Amino acid sequence: MMEGEKKKLIVLNKVQGEILQQFKRVYPVEKCVSAEKPEDLLPGYKTESVIKNKILLAESRGQIFKPCPGTSEEYLCCNYWVLNQSMNCPFNCSYCILQYYLNNPYLTVFTDTERMIEQIRQRMAREPRRFFRIGTGELADSLALNEEGHFAQPLIRFAAHTPNMILELKTKSDQIQSLLKENHKGKTILAWSINPPAVIQAEEHGAASLPRRLNAVKLAVRAGYKLAFHFDPILDYPSWEKDYETTIQQLFHVAPSSQIAWISMGTLRFPPDMKEKILNRFADTQLLNPEMIRGMDGKLRYFKPLRIHLYRHVYQMLRKYGGQDLFIYFCMEDAETWRAVTGKAPDSNGELDYWFARHLYHHFPGLLTEPPRLNDYLHFNTPRHRNQP
Repeated sequence: MMEGEKKKLIVLNKVQGEILQQFKRVYPVEKCVSAEKPEDLLPGYKTESVIKNKILLAESRGQIFKPCPGTSEEYLCCNYWVLNQSMNCPFNCSYCILQYYLNNPYLTVFTDTERMIEQIRQRMAREPRRFFRIGTGELADSLALNEEGHFAQPLIRFAAHTPNMILELKTKSDQIQSLLKENHKGKTILAWSINPPAVIQAEEHGAASLPRRLNAVKLAVRAGYKLAFHFDPILDYPSWEKDYETTIQQLFHVAPSSQIAWISMGTLRFPPDMKEKILNRFADTQLLNPEMIRGMDGKLRYFKPLRIHLYRHVYQMLRKYGGQDLFIYFCMEDAETWRAVTGKAPDSNGELDYWFARHLYHHFPGLLTEPPRLNDYLHFNTPRHRNQP
């Protein structure tokens, strides 16, 4: 729960169930409303100022279990799958892409967990030999509101008894107390976005400090959870080299490499139209000081030589302090950048997906029910969101 905030609940279309009851133990219900969809409650509302003190509880609509959309065929995507269990975030990160894409003004949690799980079951049944990596953090922080609502717990229990999948819950919070006694059976990854303290203080407003995140990592380690870390966005600023090395050194004081499933790297990127929104909302940000260009997906990015320079340093520090067995990958980068930093690159999204499965099979014996086969990952062309019903 965000300190100092007094949230209230809005219940859409007479939603019922355990998630509602859990939230009601913490927050009062302000009103019950009816509407066809959440966006209709405040038509025309500008999402650059999301209402942070209201939690909308609603049932989901349509297909909410989908492949990660990616951005361009020129950038490798890992064929990750996302479950949009919640939308919007109580934090205020200056670089957050949600301020550009979403049109729902409320912090929203969908309560029909069984319907979500059924979508996962149906999709996985189409490829029983493939290992699915599934996360809930595309449109929201996975855990920022979970201590109040306990909506992640049913997914953890489902993952614990479902072969050929692993659940990732990604967060910038330290709110994991209610998860520590869950019988997750090693099938859930608790993941943290990581940046140096200077970045957290300047750009990740309201999120947990680095010491608080690292303390949560220690608790997750003791509870036997697998871990993941996301250095994304890596930012260019005057003391970045020293700051990232110190941060990585501190990370591996609390996170054993044997429990780490994967680590991602990505640099700052956003649609050009978002630049004005960033400046309007965060007048003091230093985020936009470095020069940027349009990438192959139309987003503004650092020049490739600068991206490679940033990646090489972070990659070398991860290897120095975390060892050679870490699985490190890039989020939405091209093969040339992969090779410049790591010396290799997958030939396709499918091969990268297979690399994940192969690493998990060897790094965590028993996690996969059988050895992954490359052909099972190459012969399926995962559709993106725009191709989904």
